[in-house]
Amino acid sequence: MSPLVFMSARNLARNRRRTLLAMGAVVVGLCALTVLRGFVNSVQQAQLNTTLLGTTGMLQIHRSGYLKNVLSNPLDLAFEDSPELRNKILSAAHVRALAPRLQFSGSISVNEPMASDLANVGDAKTTFLTANAVDPELDRQTLPQQYEWLIEGMMFPRADSLALVVHRDIAGPLGVENVAANLQQPSETWPVVLAPDRDGSLSGEAFNVIGLLGSAVPTDKRLALAPLKSVQKLLKMDDQITEYVVRLDDVVHAAEVQKELEQRLGSDFEVSRWDEILPFIKDLIGNLTNIFDIISGVFLLVVMLGIINSMFMNVLERVREIGTMMAIGVKQGSILSLFVVEGVFLGALGALVGLLLGAGIVQLMSLIGIPISAPGSSLKFILRPFLTLDFVVTAFSFTTFGAALVSVWPAWRASRLRPVEALSAI
Repeated sequence: MSPLVFMSARNLARNRRRTLLAMGAVVVGLCALTVLRGFVNSVQQAQLNTTLLGTTGMLQIHRSGYLKNVLSNPLDLAFEDSPELRNKILSAAHVRALAPRLQFSGSISVNEPMASDLANVGDAKTTFLTANAVDPELDRQTLPQQYEWLIEGMMFPRADSLALVVHRDIAGPLGVENVAANLQQPSETWPVVLAPDRDGSLSGEAFNVIGLLGSAVPTDKRLALAPLKSVQKLLKMDDQITEYVVRLDDVVHAAEVQKELEQRLGSDFEVSRWDEILPFIKDLIGNLTNIFDIISGVFLLVVMLGIINSMFMNVLERVREIGTMMAIGVKQGSILSLFVVEGVFLGALGALVGLLLGAGIVQLMSLIGIPISAPGSSLKFILRPFLTLDFVVTAFSFTTFGAALVSVWPAWRASRLRPVEALSAI
């Protein structure tokens, strides 16, 4: 062990109260920072999972120009759902699941109970509807979290059933929120879905509302799910879809798979990543990181102020000792190094204890889980705080380096003392 390291450790141990107070500031600051980082990580991961596994998927495949033509009818850019096309996509590296979807819009109407005479037929309750026609089995594999938002009833068992799953905020005003009764309802009293086909002609079919959706995040409450085969029959679009939703083994491969699929599918199709479809979600996650960085800077500034104050007190209390060292020939550089090493000891040991304590709290919070709901949501989800190795290494390194840096000024002041003045100090 270097003599400087030994002397630094001995000097810190000599005044334990001051050392513990300075180290305590580092421990508390790093512990709080670590717990906050774990919580922010869990919020970001929950938001990302909701998007990737409940809303958009990791990739979507459409006809070229689909996402830009927001004013056109999505059915105009429908394409055939063929086995050959599916195989091209599924055989790409990292692709785990694939789900065909047909997006359409229309209205859903429910009549009041029929009266004895035609003049008193109840008024129809009607609302606008945006729906995704899905294959139940494939869609559940691709967007499993969406199916956890079912708060009552059931999902349709087959892709050709005349069933509908709607948001509960739609079901209430329409009077179809009693799912148990809907399951026993005769078909002639089911709600009627009216939707324009590709030619603009209205087609209608009676669908039974068998399930109600909540929302884990603020979303379009007019969204509904319908069986793919039934909707294709309604719109006279057999084997036609508007998009594929793709799930990968890991979202980090999204850009790589996007390029590969663009080459395989050619110019007739466009492949979009989740962050291109919902860029505001990416911005939201990035903003959380930026806010945390600002808070981290404030925490570390307070920690560094505690260290620099402790080092100044250290210098003031050891003026005569410094003078003695200079009188026996100890060089100024060695004195400066001695105090800097003491600062490094304070920062490194405090950071280590703070990170270990914070990591323990984060692990406990992860095991227990934190139930929380986003503003505007109707469901709660469980946060599981976690830490990354990058954060731990960066926090330890930055604190240690910062402690060394802020110790330079007090150390420089100590090394500049004149031996005669230092020895005569009281």
